[in-house]
Amino acid sequence: MRTVHFVILFALIVGGLSSCKKEDVASNAAATLVANQNDIQTYVAGRDFQTYLVSQGMSATTTSSGLYLASTQPNSATVVDNYGSEVEFNYVLYVLNGPSNGVTSTTATSTTATSTTAVTAKKVDSLYATTSVFFPLFSGSMKAGLEEGLRRMHEGERTILIMPSILGYGSVASTDGTIPANSPVRFDVKLIRARTEEQQINEYLAANKLTPTTVSATGLRFIKTLSTTSGDTIKATSSVTINYVAKQLRAKTAVGFDSTKAGVDPYNLAGFKEGLLKLKVGEKATFIFPSSIGFGTTGLVDKTNKLYKVAPNTPLRFDVEVIKINL
Repeated sequence: MRTVHFVILFALIVGGLSSCKKEDVASNAAATLVANQNDIQTYVAGRDFQTYLVSQGMSATTTSSGLYLASTQPNSATVVDNYGSEVEFNYVLYVLNGPSNGVTSTTATSTTATSTTAVTAKKVDSLYATTSVFFPLFSGSMKAGLEEGLRRMHEGERTILIMPSILGYGSVASTDGTIPANSPVRFDVKLIRARTEEQQINEYLAANKLTPTTVSATGLRFIKTLSTTSGDTIKATSSVTINYVAKQLRAKTAVGFDSTKAGVDPYNLAGFKEGLLKLKVGEKATFIFPSSIGFGTTGLVDKTNKLYKVAPNTPLRFDVEVIKINL
């Protein structure tokens, strides 16, 4: 199953991994959870899975939410336990086929599916087994079981996460049919790293060979790209006409979310205002700043479809040209 790109109105991967909507939760959630847990217990107790755990030297635990974790011993002191970072990871996704989701299992000696109490894991998505996923980590940003698992992991660690459907894909089948409704799933995850906003900004500047003209105490990186000695200076009370392109830093690049002409401050962002006051009419500059003077922990939500245009805790880039001061 290819991961669906859930729209944050740009190709941020949050679809196949994003959290379920409330209507996706089964009305008979309690019964489904019990059935899922039985399937998970049957699967992890199986000889093949237990042999694999032993061969990999893995230790296993189950959390109070019902998430089963089998993890290698961490070799790093860095744990992703706080929201606000961007996580980079690989994963392979399996669906558990067993009695609770009505999917028959295939026996080892036959190619014909037969009804059995055995529970097997079928690989349905390996697209990101070696290709990194970059994901903003905030409460509710992804499948609950995946989010909980990542927050318990150390950088460089590999972990198997097995979760009941209430922590995964809920009561709605995947659009391609590879994950039936109410199915427990397994994620094999490698957490590569977690990046703070400061790290994202500094790495982006270095990768794009951008050298700030000034760096303010608020975290604004101001990069003047066109200067003039004759233009009028912008004041806090000025009404100006500008051209701008607005982007958010994601993964190793910046992705646009708005490009238009507007007034002094289209989004009422402190970082935008701060940068604009450093310009004269006719000048151009790039502003790069953290979410603390951007959209903060709430992000920017499209009023029409209720989806994020900018995820919470995301650094921003604005490329700005001052056209005129309005009379």
